[in-house]
Amino acid sequence: MTNFKRIFYIPILTILLAYCKQQKVENVNIEKPKTFVTGNFDSLILPLNKNISFIGDSLLKGKISLLKNYLAKYQSDTCGVIIYQDTLLKSEFEGVKNIGDINSDKLDDSVFVIPTFNYCDDGNSYVFFDTTLPRLKTDSYCCHPENLFSIGDIDEDGIKEICIFYSSCSSRFKSLIAYSLKNKKWKIIGRSLFDIGIMKPDKEKRIRKIGKGKFEMLSIEGVVKNGKFGESKYWETFTF
Repeated sequence: MTNFKRIFYIPILTILLAYCKQQKVENVNIEKPKTFVTGNFDSLILPLNKNISFIGDSLLKGKISLLKNYLAKYQSDTCGVIIYQDTLLKSEFEGVKNIGDINSDKLDDSVFVIPTFNYCDDGNSYVFFDTTLPRLKTDSYCCHPENLFSIGDIDEDGIKEICIFYSSCSSRFKSLIAYSLKNKKWKIIGRSLFDIGIMKPDKEKRIRKIGKGKFEMLSIEGVVKNGKFGESKYWETFTF
């Protein structure tokens, strides 16, 4: 097994969060603080498994098999290992969101957010209780279950498309990003601007189906014209 001389250990973060109705809005630039420690892959497997057990048993109430499945699919022994204190995992965990039946199996699907456990990934992931649905990996550390929602079966293939409110953790300008499940991976099919200075309409009302495999997304930006604040908005059409 390959040795890794530089493995990071993640300390507790204090993150300033603000709620704006259904969207969580972050206005601070957040980076993972890094503390260098020595160790090899084998020496970190035990604490990694303890992390997984804590999330599965304590936070997800007995879903340890779900987390083991996740680790088997996405954790590579060539990417190093990140481990966390239980107190950090608990403080950052925001629960589970029901998003309705995504894959037409007549069962509601649920999603939650977990941090990365290796250094090939650079951001949080949205993970589904149904293991037939792949994770949605992001490059953001400002992910929340409430930020993901279903937008209906736009291409009418039996699997609903999804969308996330995407935050880079800084600036007032965010995005809505739409995805479709293709070849067992989430593929981006559309993106629109989301200016957190303008919170209405709600994120779910900024996407609408206009035909099979065809939809529109609303971009809204605050602008100042002649000394007065106003809105610049437009609908953009996407086809897939």
